[in-house]
Parts: sequence; C-alpha cells; structure tokens
Amino acid sequence: FAAATYLRGIDFIQVPTTLLSQVDSSVGGKTGVDFQQYKNMVGAFHQPRLVYMNMSVLRTLPEEQFVSGMGEVIKTALIRDAELFRYLDENRVLVKARNPEAMIRVIRACCEVKAAVVEEDPTEKGIRGILNYGHTLGHAVEKCSGLALLHGQCVGIGMIGASWLSMRRGGISEETYRKICEVCLSYGLPDSVSGLSPEEIVQASKSDKKMEGGKIKFILLHQIGDAFIDKNVSDRELLDAAAVLCR
Repeated sequence: FAAATYLRGIDFIQVPTTLLSQVDSSVGGKTGVDFQQYKNMVGAFHQPRLVYMNMSVLRTLPEEQFVSGMGEVIKTALIRDAELFRYLDENRVLVKARNPEAMIRVIRACCEVKAAVVEEDPTEKGIRGILNYGHTLGHAVEKCSGLALLHGQCVGIGMIGASWLSMRRGGISEETYRKICEVCLSYGLPDSVSGLSPEEIVQASKSDKKMEGGKIKFILLHQIGDAFIDKNVSDRELLDAAAVLCR
C-alpha cells in the first residue's frame, strides 16, 4: 500500500513469508489496509516488479499460521482447480507435514490459478470476484469476532457457509458439500464460530466492499473447480447460511 501511494506509485518487490501470502496476496497486485475493523477498505491495485518465495520459511510457521494459509489453498482449489482439490484430499499427510515437494506442487497450482484469473480481470470488474469465495461471510465473521480469528480461518468458516448455500441452490450435491467440510476440517480449519448470531454476521456482510448496487456479490459453486458470481442471494438465504456457522 505504501509503494502504491508514495509518489503515486513506486516499484517494489514482494517476499511473502507465510503460506497465506505465498498463495494469495503475492499475486494480483491488490494492496490495502484495514479501516474501522473492515478488511482492506483502503487500497489500490499496484503490481510488484518481482515476487520471491522461499519454501524453507514454511517450516518456521506456527501451526495456526499454516492452517490459516490452507484456508486460501482450499479456496483456490474449490473455485478453479478440481485436480488440486483431489490432491489435497489424497495427500493430507504430506501437505500437513509441509513436505517440500508437496508444498511446491500446491503453491505453484495456487499461483497459476490466481495469475490466470487476474490476467483475465486485473481490476476485479468481473470474473476476478470468484477469488472471494468464502470471503463474504468470512470477512463478516472476522469483523464480528474482533479479529480474534486469523483471516484464513475465517475464510474456512465462510467457505462452509458458501458451500452449504451452493448445495441448497442445487449447485453441488450433499455428498460434495460433506466432502468439502471433511477436507477443511482435516486441515484444522474451523467450520463454525461461537458467540456470534446469524443476524450479526449478515449485518456485517452488508458493510463489506463486495456490495454492488445495494446487493452482495456472493460466490457460489456449480461444482468443485467451477465457481460463479451470484448477485441474487436473498437476505433469508444469507441468514440461513450464517445460521449454519453459528454453534
């Protein structure tokens, strides 16, 4: 954000040192800062000149940070890479152990997906919105919890809500929904949040930057690896999805 703002933009290099930043924010040129407990409400699009990743830093991450990064990894698989989702499902032991070869495979796949989406829609006027899968409810949970949960954990919770709504809308089967829940839980991501009401979550979601013309741009699944943007999710549906997350 500083590089995008200073002198109306200067060159910068990104050196992401967490799994979450390696698979998500390192690609795409989004810069931003939180404002009044809302995520990335002030920012700009500003591409780095270079991104340098070193897999060895992943061994230094606390487990909580690694799990948070897996939230964005699973999100990427769900929106546009069914093969990556299968890999995550079938290679849980290797990935959770942070096996270098497995992590290179996972991180490369995530970066390739995001780069392809960003190239198609650099400033998020359309298809790039699918990268926000799980973020509508996830950002709301993040805000309402007072930032007590890490971003990737909240995305994990949000993905459960979005997957449930995708099932209710007939986009995915109950079997697929349960598989998504199982994989998320197997990597340590939460599937619910305590101490919050569905009404609180819905109200917070309506203050999110993904609102357009008074309507929420909600990301749903036709199937694993095939996400789409829906602007016709009703308040009742939002409330029902949020209720699934509140236990």
